[in-house]
Amino acid sequence: MNPMTGPPLRRLHATDHRRTVVASLIACLLLTLGFAAPGLDEQTPTAVPAGRQAGTLAVISIHGPIDGITTRSLDRRLDEAARRGADAVVLEIDTPGGDLMATFDILESIRTKAPPNTIAWIRPTAFSAGTIIALACREIVTTPTGRFGDAAPIQGMPLVGLRNLPAAERAKIEAPLLSELVYDARRQGWDEKLVQAFVAVDVQLWLIRNRTTGDLLFVDAAEYERIFGERPVATRLERLPAPVYDEQRISSSPFADDVPLPPSATPDPDDLAEARAAAIDFRQEMPSRRPILDRSDAPDWENLGQVVSPDELLVLRADEAVAYGLSSSDTIATDADLRLFMGATTVIRLDETWSEGLVRFLTLWPVRAVLIAVMLIGFFLEISAPGYGVFGLVAISALVTVLGAPLLAGLSDWWTVVVVVIGLGLVVAELFFLPGFGVAGVLGGLLLFAGLVGTFVSGDPFDPAARDELFRGIAATLIGVLAAGTVSWLFWRTLPRNPFGARIILADEIGDGAEIAARSDTATAIAIGTIGTAATPLRTAGRVEIDGRLVDAQSEDGFIDRGARVRVVASDRFGVRVEIDRG
Repeated sequence: MNPMTGPPLRRLHATDHRRTVVASLIACLLLTLGFAAPGLDEQTPTAVPAGRQAGTLAVISIHGPIDGITTRSLDRRLDEAARRGADAVVLEIDTPGGDLMATFDILESIRTKAPPNTIAWIRPTAFSAGTIIALACREIVTTPTGRFGDAAPIQGMPLVGLRNLPAAERAKIEAPLLSELVYDARRQGWDEKLVQAFVAVDVQLWLIRNRTTGDLLFVDAAEYERIFGERPVATRLERLPAPVYDEQRISSSPFADDVPLPPSATPDPDDLAEARAAAIDFRQEMPSRRPILDRSDAPDWENLGQVVSPDELLVLRADEAVAYGLSSSDTIATDADLRLFMGATTVIRLDETWSEGLVRFLTLWPVRAVLIAVMLIGFFLEISAPGYGVFGLVAISALVTVLGAPLLAGLSDWWTVVVVVIGLGLVVAELFFLPGFGVAGVLGGLLLFAGLVGTFVSGDPFDPAARDELFRGIAATLIGVLAAGTVSWLFWRTLPRNPFGARIILADEIGDGAEIAARSDTATAIAIGTIGTAATPLRTAGRVEIDGRLVDAQSEDGFIDRGARVRVVASDRFGVRVEIDRG
């Protein structure tokens, strides 16, 4: 072996080895990037259909009951989404339902303010109003456990709860609701027969499928008979999605036995179809895209069974909604899933603010009933406890809240404030400036009651859709008035023996000694015509001092200043009625 060649060869081999290692690393890196690139491309928006593709996606949550605050909040967040450059909106819905008038307003906002690429994400439930809102969107997606449906109008009353509407009243409310549903079904491509089953309890539908194209169509009894030349049969409902795609379902299903419909469950198809068609077509701007089939089409279609019976409102699970063509996906469980589904590069969340939540709390009918009671009790104590002012401040604060919260939320109008202010003015005039209790007081009380009830009504109170709000307002206001009257009466009855009552009324007015006397003195054995002195201002109620005793008194001459001479005109065990002594 040549010693001169050994080292150079070893150096060459080492160099080649290092180059080989580096080249291998570079090749591995290139291969890794090459194999990874397709995977990344598969996650990019290029795989998303053009109509769904989004750059900036705004997720707007609609949680809890639907009301006027929901409407105002949604409008605000739609404007914010537009300002932030969102080209798609997802309404994340989780609601048990809500107010019908607010739902109509939300539908209008979706149609006019939301971008065309607006999707409803049912996470996890959207009943009643939530279903109607979802159907107004371009697409619907759900979580794997999602459910929606049951959108029939019902009436809710304080302390009574929910109750079904009478048939005639239900029909009046259903007519515009069905029209709205069919309008959105025609806009978005839903089956307009199927969406009616969410609202109308007497709808019964059968699912048929085109043998060649696989298209699905939901038909009622009249359409079924026109196509197949025989009346449909009622079967046990087949609501699972799998049998829809089972070619052998009709021949192999144990539920395919013909069971004639009972006459009581089969309304006259002509009358029902005519009435419903008139209601639906009343406001339609788009023609129906449903195929009109007849006997000649029967060989091309097969019956897959009954999917809606006349004694239920349609409620669909996530998988059923996909099978029936109402949902595009039942696997959207997280924001990450949603982002991939939409192909979005940026996702922004727009939730309700804390102030909107506070206004929602303050407009709950039990809270408003309590505020009305606090307002009336505060005014009563302010009249009974001159000189403090704190009770009047509490009453005014409660009144401002009762009037302001629904006004800010768009649940009432300015006329309610005007009516309440006029009513209060008349009551004050009756108490302080007019003797006795007459027309001004009665009229003021009626106006005050009407104004408070009006804060619950956001539309025409005589409209059937707003009647629930009117009833709720009357009930809540009556509850507040009765509660205030009961508390005030009990307080007035126990005032002479109530340390707190005696202290707040008399401490600054007549001194501690008189306060102690007031706890035990009564109005018994006080003769009519007895002269006394007003120990407190009478507004028109207060205290008078007669022969060294303090007694409850009411003025027959309106407001009487402290220290004025008064004469007793009536007396009983609760106190005396007095007038200014002009003798």
